[in-house]
Amino acid sequence: MTELLLFRERLKGFYGRFDIFIIPLLKFILAITAYTVINRNIGYMEKLDSPTIVLAVSLVNAVMPVNAIVLFSGIFIVIHLYRLSIICAGVILLLFTLLFLLYFHFAPRDGFAVLVTPILCTLGFPYLVPLCFGLTGTIFSAIPIACGVIVYYSINFVKSNSAVLQDMDIEALSKELKSVVDGIAGNRNMRVMVIALGLSCVVVYLIHKLSVKYSWTIAVILGAITELVIMLWGILHYDLEISTTGLFFGCLLSLVLALLIQFFILSVDYTRTEYLQFQDDEYYYYVKAVPKLSVSIPEKRVKKISGDEEEREVPVARKSQAAIRDEKEGPPVRKSPASTRTEKDSAVVRKSPAATKSEKDSAAVRRTPASTRTEKESGTVKREPSPAKQDKKT
Repeated sequence: MTELLLFRERLKGFYGRFDIFIIPLLKFILAITAYTVINRNIGYMEKLDSPTIVLAVSLVNAVMPVNAIVLFSGIFIVIHLYRLSIICAGVILLLFTLLFLLYFHFAPRDGFAVLVTPILCTLGFPYLVPLCFGLTGTIFSAIPIACGVIVYYSINFVKSNSAVLQDMDIEALSKELKSVVDGIAGNRNMRVMVIALGLSCVVVYLIHKLSVKYSWTIAVILGAITELVIMLWGILHYDLEISTTGLFFGCLLSLVLALLIQFFILSVDYTRTEYLQFQDDEYYYYVKAVPKLSVSIPEKRVKKISGDEEEREVPVARKSQAAIRDEKEGPPVRKSPASTRTEKDSAVVRKSPAATKSEKDSAAVRRTPASTRTEKESGTVKREPSPAKQDKKT
């Protein structure tokens, strides 16, 4: 169980990182599968059957919404049928228009169901669709599922009666139109399949919304049983051409896959259920809280080992820095306190205050005021008065 939870968490993480590439890739795969199925069943227009056109349209649809793939698929079908019979193409075009308007009005976000249902019906395995969309969609998801079933049986009718439809002419329009409508609407297999898949989707949706333990698991199981019972009733009552063995195997496989999908979508621990009650000014609230099963992904610790350590076969004891320093400097010499004091006295010269004063007096020359005045008089040139000035004085 833990391994499955770890795988789920890794898958969610991978999708969260690369969803920008995963979603267009899924759309491309869905588009190219739908166009290939259409071309193989009613490939009357040879130009549309070209792999280049299919690949180009699929690449364009990869960056468009899913409803664009639905629209292009309908266009492909109508063009192929136009090459076969214009009356048949007109009837199918009118039918598809009504179906698509109904689908776009009630469940525009479930275009995936419209595309997947005919593809799985071609493979004989349509019972998985209502179980999955009953869990993930709404109660109106039954409408696109029913539309997908009608599209499949319409294509199957045209494929089975292509020789008759090709010989139709415009003169017998009313008769030919009635035969096409009766051939599609009067198909008992289609009606039973629509009821089985649509009702199963409704049952799964209603039960998985209940506040009971294991409601999702119960919903999937009852949905598969609903499909099986209705299909068996149709086989017995209308004598449908459906294999009973294939029906049992398909329902059982659909149940297993739906439970697996349910585990990835929602897995809870009912043993730790809590009931909360609180109120505000207007209401009382009764809340049932069921914790989800989740595990944390263990972090990977990478230990780097250098090449030198990998090449060593014999472990070498590592020495401390102090031991390495002792080996370089040799054994320490112990000294007595007296010798230590003598070395300090010899290294540091202590001078008395008198000696220090004598050194300062010898370094700095002190000048008296008399000597300073003598230096100024010797540096200044005294000028004698001129004879004219002396005569005036006399």
